[in-house]
Amino acid sequence: MEAHENYQKRTWRNRTCILSPGDPLSLTVPLQKGKHQQQDIREVQIAYDEPWPEKHIRSLQTAFGNTAFGEEVLEGLFEILKSENERLWDLNLLIIEHLTSLLSGKWTYRLTFDFKASYPNEVVDLRKGIPAGESSIPNEALPVYQQVQRLHQSFQPNLTILDALCHLGPGTMDYLARYAAQLYPTS
Repeated sequence: MEAHENYQKRTWRNRTCILSPGDPLSLTVPLQKGKHQQQDIREVQIAYDEPWPEKHIRSLQTAFGNTAFGEEVLEGLFEILKSENERLWDLNLLIIEHLTSLLSGKWTYRLTFDFKASYPNEVVDLRKGIPAGESSIPNEALPVYQQVQRLHQSFQPNLTILDALCHLGPGTMDYLARYAAQLYPTS
């Protein structure tokens, strides 16, 4: 995991997207004022001027409270959001550790020791990620599952992993495997 990059605006580093009763809703962790664009990702500080954790918790409860696995998935996440971490990096690591603990298998990662502008071709470099709200897979090719908020509507893609975890629980790994097969097709 890249631990030595500079913070990049308009990425998923401080936001996620959930399905509200109507449309997708972006949840953003506000950052302290100042120039973050060239700041080390581990030093970006979170702002608590507004009660955003409580608002996010209410939004998550509304979005996932009636799903099959929502209570189990959200309980630990709510504790993390209430903990008022000082830095975005620390908050993100706690969330990643919580979410991967809910997935089957062993999930390990290593932090980089220094920044490298590029990696050899055999290394999959996901640092640029997916621009917020976009996907390289056409919607009609995406694997789908039934979403509580959209019982009589088509599947809403490009949401947080929480959506799959809350709806599918242990079936999330199968969904991720099907998604990965679309994202990284083998020859």
